[in-house]
Amino acid sequence: MKKIFFITVLIAILMTSGYLFSKTNTFNSHTNNIKELLELKKENDELKDKMSNETSLKASITELTNENKELNMLKERLHKESQKYKADVAIVTKRNFETWDSFVEINKGSNNGVKINTNVMTAQGLLGKVTEVSENSSIIELLSAVKYKTYISVQPKSNPQLQGLIKAIDEKTGYLEMTLFNENNKLKVDEIIVTSGLGGIYLPGIEIGKVKEIKYDNLGLNQTAYIEPLYDLNDLEYVILLLGKK
Repeated sequence: MKKIFFITVLIAILMTSGYLFSKTNTFNSHTNNIKELLELKKENDELKDKMSNETSLKASITELTNENKELNMLKERLHKESQKYKADVAIVTKRNFETWDSFVEINKGSNNGVKINTNVMTAQGLLGKVTEVSENSSIIELLSAVKYKTYISVQPKSNPQLQGLIKAIDEKTGYLEMTLFNENNKLKVDEIIVTSGLGGIYLPGIEIGKVKEIKYDNLGLNQTAYIEPLYDLNDLEYVILLLGKK
């Protein structure tokens, strides 16, 4: 009986102490602090959600702005090329990682007038040529294809008298190698290189790239210029098809 009485008294003392503590400023202070922390966490979570939404919105706006800029450039270039050639726009529908810098597939084919060797370009300049055609799709071989086989007759945009050939690619840099055979005419860095139209495959006057570096052979006669293509390999969504002269 004494043991039961002792336990009962102890419980009564603890309950009384707890009640009295709950009435103290210390207890109220702890309770208020917990409430403030919970409210602060809620506000912080709401702020994070808002910032996340704003960041996502800004990213979407930037993406739409860039795409709109690209489409406007494409529209202007299509209008320009349509003055001389039958031109059409196609969408890049397929790319493989293994052939990322060599081939792309588009959604236009023979039903749209596409043929083997149809010239293909971006808003910036020449992209390559069609090598395979089906009724509703085509395969484009890019200028940057490592196993490039077709020589391209080219010239500086500012000096049509200076002729050269693009017949290789530097695999490390992705630059096109342009060989010139006239030591009396010197290329300059940053010059724009265009197709000359000789050879029967590529139409004349299409921008290919910009001269980044020039080297000479041991005799100082032949020049090799390294040309950076104007297109961006990682941003190929739309292309222009030059289907022939009007």
